[in-house]
Amino acid sequence: MLRSIDMQQILLQTTTLEKVQQVQQQHADVEKKHFALQFQEEVEKRKEEVQDSKESEEAKIREEEKRKQQRKEYKSDSNRDEEDRDKPKKELLVEMNQGKILDLIV
Repeated sequence: MLRSIDMQQILLQTTTLEKVQQVQQQHADVEKKHFALQFQEEVEKRKEEVQDSKESEEAKIREEEKRKQQRKEYKSDSNRDEEDRDKPKKELLVEMNQGKILDLIV
């Protein structure tokens, strides 16, 4: 049998037990929210990583195209310079060859 003193102690402890039980129930909710928050952060992080790689890939492509364009410009400039340098030589050769070669048909 229960004694009356024991019953009084049990009643006094019920409020404490109530608080402990409430914290335990809330702890599960808090864990769920925390897990959801972490999951959301990870999803956002992965989205950013994908975007970063796409952006860096696009930047690499742009740089490569820019280099190709610069090479084309450099080649066309160097070709023009060679043509300009060779032009007087060609004209001189043409002038020197005039009158010295005869095409005779008999």
